[in-house]
Amino acid sequence: MMPLYQCLHINEKLGRRAEFRRSFTEDRSDQLSLILASPVQFALASLGPFESMLHDVIGFFIVEHNIMASAPDFRSKSDVDALWDTGIAKLSDIIARNIQAIREDAEVSGVLQELLTTFTYVMEENSYDVRKLRELMMAIFES
Repeated sequence: MMPLYQCLHINEKLGRRAEFRRSFTEDRSDQLSLILASPVQFALASLGPFESMLHDVIGFFIVEHNIMASAPDFRSKSDVDALWDTGIAKLSDIIARNIQAIREDAEVSGVLQELLTTFTYVMEENSYDVRKLRELMMAIFES
């Protein structure tokens, strides 16, 4: 993360902190969109890309959490929470588009439940609000 802090310092000295913050926020939003734009299918043989996507989202938000903790005047909780809400909405859309495949295959459903449970646990351990994830999982797996 040292390069980020160097950029932050340089932009602060140049009087461009607000511009750098705005640009960084837009870039991070675009990066999250790219992660969640990966095409996924919910068949047992092809859940690997979805699992990789979840790992990428975890990594993305762990970085966000660390930036927020180490530079709270640069990356606010509200910035990160807004990204988190966007990410969960997009993840929910991906799952909703594949709900039929999930419900038709017990193995896919079981693997997906395990993946989402692990994802939820990791994100909760990193202080993210996982209520919407829990609601989503209840809607899928307990109906």
